Amino acid sequence: MNKKILLLLFVFTAISCKKDNSEPLKPEAKPKHKTNNLTDCYKANLAGNIIELQIRNHTNTVTGTLTYAFSGKEVTQGTFKGKWENNVLIANYTYEAKGKSKERQVAFKRMNSQLLEGYGERKTNSTQFKDVTKLQFNANMPLKKTACN
Repeated sequence: MNKKILLLLFVFTAISCKKDNSEPLKPEAKPKHKTNNLTDCYKANLAGNIIELQIRNHTNTVTGTLTYAFSGKEVTQGTFKGKWENNVLIANYTYEAKGKSKERQVAFKRMNSQLLEGYGERKTNSTQFKDVTKLQFNANMPLKKTACN
């Protein structure tokens, strides 16, 4: 009986002392640059006047699409590129109107789960705002967050 116990202890000791040849676990390498590539969609529809905005948030920039469809006017669709500054998206919007490519600066203030479009004085002979800190934001036609299509 003692020999069987000694033999079992020897086997267990030999098994437990076996060298593990597997590689040690390493943590996954973290990406060098954090990306925040989230898409948000917003829409306003007031008496058939529609504004649709799709925002793609990147690390340092914001891109997306913007559509204005106002009753009795030509629909304008285009793309924009800009950045968030103090909860205000300031972007250059490029679109086609009457067969010509045009560009103008746009601004949208984030308030809770909606955006308010900004209006203000433009620089002389320019489509850029004169002073983005003096913009007025239109609460009459808020763009509400919606599911993206």
